[in-house]
Amino acid sequence: GARATCLSSDAPETLLSRLDQTALASPRTTHLAGTPQSGRITWITRTVLIGYPDYTTAEATITDKGTRLDIYARQRFGAADWGVNAVRLAAWLKDF
Repeated sequence: GARATCLSSDAPETLLSRLDQTALASPRTTHLAGTPQSGRITWITRTVLIGYPDYTTAEATITDKGTRLDIYARQRFGAADWGVNAVRLAAWLKDF
């Protein structure tokens, strides 16, 4: 799996809405649960060859330094993901 954390001056709902648009524009990615309004969203991204599910969850919380965005991407099956979740997180966060 992979984790990422960043700070933003945007409101949590705004930040998660932007990330949701980015996630849903990614190949083989669909919404699983949550909303920008709830402060947490989970998506499923299917692997290319077999279609195994990888889960990515993002949570935005207000801190005294701004909005903290925590993202955790992980595989559902197997012991290793060969770095694909880290690559996906980097792609999703490149514009943040």
